[in-house]
Amino acid sequence: MKRPIVVFPIAKSAIRGLMPTVPVFSRVLAALAIATGLAMAEDAYVEGEVLVTFKPTVDARGAEGALARRSLAVAQRFERLSRHRGRVSTLVREKSRGTARLIAELKADPTVETVEPNYLRHVSAAASGEPDFGKLWGLRNTGQTVNGVTGIAGADTRFVDAWKLARTDGPEVVVAIADTGLDTTHPDLAGNLWTNPGEIAGNGLDDDSNGRIDDIHGFDFTGNTGIMSDSGDHGTHVAGTIGASGRNGLGITGLQFKAKLLPLKVSSDGDAISTSAILAAFDYAVDLKERGVNLVAINASFGGSSSSTTERVAIEALRDAGIVLCAAAGNESANNDSTASYPANYAVSNIISVAALTPANQLANYSNYGATTVDLAAPGSEIYSTMPLEFASQASLKIGSAVYAAAAIAYSGTTGASGITGSLHACGIGQTGQFPAGVAGNIALIQRGTLTFAEKVTNAIAAGAVAVVIYDNSSSSITTNPWTLGGSGNWIPAIRISQANGQSIVASSLPVTATFTRIINPAAAYQFLDGTSMAAPHVTGAVAFAAMNFPAETVAQRISRILTRTTAVPALTGKVATGGRLDLLKMIDTDNDSLPDWWESEEIGNLASAAASDPDGDAVTNADEFLSGSAPLDGSSKLAFASFGANTTGVSGSFPTIAGRLYQIEWSDNLSSGSWSQLGNAITGDGNPHVFTDAAATPASPRRFYRLSVISAAP
Repeated sequence: MKRPIVVFPIAKSAIRGLMPTVPVFSRVLAALAIATGLAMAEDAYVEGEVLVTFKPTVDARGAEGALARRSLAVAQRFERLSRHRGRVSTLVREKSRGTARLIAELKADPTVETVEPNYLRHVSAAASGEPDFGKLWGLRNTGQTVNGVTGIAGADTRFVDAWKLARTDGPEVVVAIADTGLDTTHPDLAGNLWTNPGEIAGNGLDDDSNGRIDDIHGFDFTGNTGIMSDSGDHGTHVAGTIGASGRNGLGITGLQFKAKLLPLKVSSDGDAISTSAILAAFDYAVDLKERGVNLVAINASFGGSSSSTTERVAIEALRDAGIVLCAAAGNESANNDSTASYPANYAVSNIISVAALTPANQLANYSNYGATTVDLAAPGSEIYSTMPLEFASQASLKIGSAVYAAAAIAYSGTTGASGITGSLHACGIGQTGQFPAGVAGNIALIQRGTLTFAEKVTNAIAAGAVAVVIYDNSSSSITTNPWTLGGSGNWIPAIRISQANGQSIVASSLPVTATFTRIINPAAAYQFLDGTSMAAPHVTGAVAFAAMNFPAETVAQRISRILTRTTAVPALTGKVATGGRLDLLKMIDTDNDSLPDWWESEEIGNLASAAASDPDGDAVTNADEFLSGSAPLDGSSKLAFASFGANTTGVSGSFPTIAGRLYQIEWSDNLSSGSWSQLGNAITGDGNPHVFTDAAATPASPRRFYRLSVISAAP
């Protein structure tokens, strides 16, 4: 909305890889529950690992001694969580004994308070302003059809209207994503990554003495490294919904596009998440908060059916540190009131449990619910967000006039648009000794089998090949079960083709000249996913939005602002505690007067003054005072041209600006006509005075008048 603020007359002469090692796990059998006397649900856990908490009288040395007496040792410490609880908590690993035996032995130790399996959680997703903003129905639902599903106009988070009332000078807020990692190179995420101010990149040292080496943008708690990648696609998708960069002309925008994103990688295979990794991530988060990082929320888009005392206590530590945990309710179509899903079901006050809505304003058929255990719903179906660049690859293989369908192998190198042309040589299954001399400087054709893809490509590199084609040893589609080299490295380009095409090429006369391409298309690095995993990050973004606008609020106040200001949805009655959908506008304007609560409180002192009021009598309403950044209780404070100057080459002037606001200068040579023309394009404020020039205003030109309008900058 554009509002004319001031008209100023001027005299005649003046004038914006999916498959690393998977943890070995087992099932908790009924026999185990009986043997240990523990009441445990049937759920997956990491075999040969247990979480042990010692009694309050046992210090770290005593804990080590108790374990040593049983020929055991501490595999991982949780220092800050232990300090918070007043009890030493550790991970113990002994694969040869197995989980059942470890629990039985340690339960009998008089120094041990609790011992429980290292349960596995699983990510809660199922596949399914910017160029693609129209696909973000959760931010603005006009009734558009998204991914084949037609929405209901207005059934969204009211993102656009809320951001018109947002602070332009709010503090930096950080949100963590405890997930599968994320692609730190994605152009829609890279600009919003949190950077550790105490760490020096690439020096191999723990500069800030937090026990983590080179944790520049976060940490991988499965690989114990600061080098980050997404072990699947889940974490990257979640991160985009929370905080993809805004106003950068790329893809999408996050619900809190000014937030800094902190990846806490807790899954090595894109799905399974061990409790010990979660504990390590939460321990790290508490440490950052204690060091002064404004970490306000952690997104937990994962769940499982087993309750863990150690995990619950870790979440309490987050609460006491001032961190909200936004948890996916789960995707089992279950009632969480009777069938619990953790961590969403823990009765800890800093947890917000989130169900999923469809574009048609209905509870998604897969979404868990609970009249007392699930707090609210947020957009969760047909959610369009970022995906790792590795899965936005284009690959091809051309031999003569024949073009073979191909798919990239994740993390392999890339080619230019024109690709690589060279001789294609048969190299068996890629074992050392199977590469002919002629493959040096050319392309290796390798059959799948026996060796890992990384081993095949490594051997090809050693033989001097510049690219690799691997053909399948089964008839599976090349578009399913993506192949990966397991992680970033100095890999040469590698692609996969089908078994049939590989056998056909081998049966022909080799070597043969081939052209090979493997390129990444960042514009295609987006996808639709469904799940409460996609709903939770909307709420995580909302917590960050609240923290930016109301930085002095406590965790309890922040959560209350979100949960007491939802929009009622009939389909959610009796399904979630609030009966409503996330609503950003109600959060920031609780009295529905078109003025943000933060501004009214700071500038007027209460929420009682209406938008149309003019308490200082300067003929400028509160609404216009907010837009212009002037003081509503000071009659001399208003938007105006600050200076003018004129000479034979034109007129110049200046006016103050607020970062993020859009301004437009207009001119007229006849006020009685009511006709105004724009002077140049709209101007995006940056907090500094803006200087403008009107070269057409000369002593010989007609008399000119100018007016200045301020526009609320929508996302």
